[in-house]
Amino acid sequence: MDKIQSVLETGKLVLETGKLLYDIFGKQIGDITNPEKKMEQLDKNARYLFAQRDDVEEITRESPNVATRESRLWLEYVKKLEVEVQSIKDEHMQCSNVFSRSELGKRVGDVIEEITDLNNKRPKLKEKEFSNAPLEKVEPQIIEINSLTDLEPRLQKILKHIEDVGIRKIGIWGMGGIGKTRTLKLLNNRLAESHMFDIVIWVTISGEGSQRKVQNDIAERLKCTKKDMSDNGLKAFIYNKLSGKKFLLILDDIWERIDLSEVGIPILNQDNGCKLLLTTRNLGVCRRMETDVEIQIEKLSEEEAWSLFNEKAGDVAISPCIEPIARDIVKKCSGLPLAIIVIGSSLRKISSIGMWRSTLRKLQLPSTSQIESMEKEVFSCLKISYDRLPNDFVRNLFLYCSLYPEDSQILVAGLTEYCWLEGYIQGVDSIEEAREDGHHIVMNLIDASLLERGDDEEHVKMHDITRDFALKEASGFLVKTGKHVKHPPEEKEWLQSQKISLMRCSLSCLPERPNCESLSTLLLQDIGPQGFDQRTMIPESFFDRMHSLCILDLSRTKIKSLPSSLWNLVNLRGLYLKDCCGLKELPSQVGALMQLEVLDLGGDTAIKYLPREVGELTRLKRLIVRLKYRMCFEYEDEDDDKEWNMKFRVPIGIFPKLQLLEELSLCVDIDGRVEKEQWDDESMEVVVEELCGLKHLTYLDAYFPRVECLEHFLRHSKSVKATSLFRKFLFRVGTEIRGQSVADYISGEKWERCLLYKGGLGMPHAAAIKQTLAHSSFFVLHEHSTARNLSELGLANMNELNGCWIESCEKMEILFNGDEQQEACALLPNLKDLTINNLPKLRSLCDGPLLPGSLSKLTHLFLSGCEKLKLQLGIIRQLYNLEYLSVEYCWTMEEIIEIEEEEMSMSVASHSHNVISYNNDRLILPNIKEIRLEYLPELVSICRGFSNFEWPSLETISIYECPKLKSLSFLSNGTNIVAPALKKIYCQESEWWEALKWEDNDIKQRLQPFFTTSWY
Repeated sequence: MDKIQSVLETGKLVLETGKLLYDIFGKQIGDITNPEKKMEQLDKNARYLFAQRDDVEEITRESPNVATRESRLWLEYVKKLEVEVQSIKDEHMQCSNVFSRSELGKRVGDVIEEITDLNNKRPKLKEKEFSNAPLEKVEPQIIEINSLTDLEPRLQKILKHIEDVGIRKIGIWGMGGIGKTRTLKLLNNRLAESHMFDIVIWVTISGEGSQRKVQNDIAERLKCTKKDMSDNGLKAFIYNKLSGKKFLLILDDIWERIDLSEVGIPILNQDNGCKLLLTTRNLGVCRRMETDVEIQIEKLSEEEAWSLFNEKAGDVAISPCIEPIARDIVKKCSGLPLAIIVIGSSLRKISSIGMWRSTLRKLQLPSTSQIESMEKEVFSCLKISYDRLPNDFVRNLFLYCSLYPEDSQILVAGLTEYCWLEGYIQGVDSIEEAREDGHHIVMNLIDASLLERGDDEEHVKMHDITRDFALKEASGFLVKTGKHVKHPPEEKEWLQSQKISLMRCSLSCLPERPNCESLSTLLLQDIGPQGFDQRTMIPESFFDRMHSLCILDLSRTKIKSLPSSLWNLVNLRGLYLKDCCGLKELPSQVGALMQLEVLDLGGDTAIKYLPREVGELTRLKRLIVRLKYRMCFEYEDEDDDKEWNMKFRVPIGIFPKLQLLEELSLCVDIDGRVEKEQWDDESMEVVVEELCGLKHLTYLDAYFPRVECLEHFLRHSKSVKATSLFRKFLFRVGTEIRGQSVADYISGEKWERCLLYKGGLGMPHAAAIKQTLAHSSFFVLHEHSTARNLSELGLANMNELNGCWIESCEKMEILFNGDEQQEACALLPNLKDLTINNLPKLRSLCDGPLLPGSLSKLTHLFLSGCEKLKLQLGIIRQLYNLEYLSVEYCWTMEEIIEIEEEEMSMSVASHSHNVISYNNDRLILPNIKEIRLEYLPELVSICRGFSNFEWPSLETISIYECPKLKSLSFLSNGTNIVAPALKKIYCQESEWWEALKWEDNDIKQRLQPFFTTSWY
């Protein structure tokens, strides 16, 4: 017991001694051990003081009479302290021992106390109120330091524009949760140590963002103490405080245009260097704010997304058993930073595999609202954008996009047509107007960051998280899409649904008689590849209880017949049966669908005829009929073989009844191996006469047996205007063009105004062809027996052409006669694609010189079966936008490019290399990316006598069956490769590569990695 008491007393004595020592030496120890911290505190306090000093000096300089003795004395004290602060900083840089550190630390502490005292004293000015608190250059924004790696590339892009003296206003836009605010917070904080601006003003707008709120926030940042100022008073205060200062104004989350001049913001110009930086979810706001540059914040890359997720979830995400699940979770977040942060944080340091699997499973459901944090943080962010859409029609179109499968490329024309039939697009008089209005809505949704641009201009897509939000927001939507869906919805699901999408499912059957009286849209297209394999028919009673159905899409299914209950859908407005290759008949009962406005039988169908009862569908506005036959080698009975000898007829008397028709396609696509199938020309001439009576056509795809038939239509059609043809047309004149290559080329609706002309004995009298050609964007001339060049049709009629396909014209020697270029006009100035196939006498694209601008937009040149053709060097020089060159099946061609005699005479011999150098000039095709040379058995060179090429963009070369091509000298200048972007040299056989001759073996070694015998 005594020992314990002794220990306690000793411990007490030690503690008391320690306290005494700390009281005596603690401050000195702190001065020695924390000099950097002390210096940081000194610097921060001094900056506040000097900023306040600058403001006092500015006011007294502008109004000398407001200065007081006290203010002058205060300024003298500040000046003395500024000298002392600088002296301390200099000594700190040279301080090396403990004793000097202690002494310096004491001085620092004393100066900090003096600075604090002066900061707390308000210098009095006559008739002026001066805020005690100085203006900070930057007001720091809170942002997590460990989540910034994904923001750096974006930040550098923005900084580059800020440093550009020619840019005054910068708009940052993107969907909610994409990281706009996080990026600008990092930028704001980084500018704290920068000398780029005198002051950075951050204002969060959100909500309505009234002018008064913006003024109040800016005034507060500028230390305005009067709360009862009028709008004009605040405007004057802000203007006076910011005039003469170089400022950066950041407006975060702006939704409407704000008049900066009414707020009090001085004019931004190059002289004052002031800038505006705004963030918004809507690109339209950037336009209304007249930004000089707009930067869209894109989704994170896979690498950036994975890095950010790891920061949030911790090291557990990279454990072997969890990492595969974690990567799938990141993939489902689709590069959206907010979703990655929310999900990653919710799983932080959780090692339960079951928890990770459960999270992934919830993310894979049609709606992720089961994840509480997603709904609270991510969906609430998207809800703001959704609620601010202008009306329910726009909101309904947005929600409709969620019916498409995940990651779908949504065709805008199809989407807007659905929404027009559903009644979401109103106040229009035609399908064309509906598409225009719908397209405008879609573009606004893209600008609002609720939709994304697709792979081309005709498609859009929906971010996975946005789609999940839309499915949660939508009422009565049943969406089960994708191959993993093998079973149809349950009975109660049918009953509750207004819109059902089972697109791209693997269903093998459908219920007999589902009850869904409120259903307006049923999308069953693309069910496969196993869809309906076991049961290739829809139950007869399937549509019995779908009386409200407005849209039914059965496209690309394997159905062989249509159920009788379909004809009871008296409210159906759109019926889509595209590419139903097993459907052989459209029943006559189709006439019962009296409300039908769209009937689409396009694509690859087996329907043999159009029933006369189609004439009873008097509300039809769009009728697409594409009877497509392909050779079949398996027949169910002998009678099937006889069907291939039939002629196709369109029933007479249908079209006079369809007076509301706006879009009509009458097409038969025939496999080139079948010789006897064709339209019944006599019946087609009667049909063309009937088409002349339609008043509202804006699109026509039709066959005209003879040129005279087309001429009659152009002269008598009530839809053809005097000055132009239709907005969109496909006219096939002469014998139907058989040939899958041409059909495939135009089937993707890439070309809006197409003229296909086959046969014919002369062109000079073909006025109808010339008239149509003048309005065409794509022209096919096929098997013309007398044409020697296209100039016979008039070069002026081809100015609108974007694409041209010339095939099997046996007497054509040149395409264009350069001497006939009229009025110094460029030849084919808008042509992008040119295909020349099987012209055995063709020797040149053009005789005579090409005027500047001729073929200047050509990007794709395809040459096949042209034995005598030579591409003159002078013509090739004009093709500076060419991206793709293909030459094939030219059995006697020895070189691709020819130097003409007059060019040769300008050349000089290079004795050192024993070759001709074209006036020491170079051939540069700056944009060509791919060259294909195939089946050219006599080809020995790209251009004999010329080797000075440059291909700065060339990526791929394909050389196949060119046995006499022994050198790739066009890829080098002897010592260096002249195709720096090259990625692949394809040839079928390695022996050809090994047999090539090289001037320098080093070139071969450098090209070796690009060589491959595999095209993929």
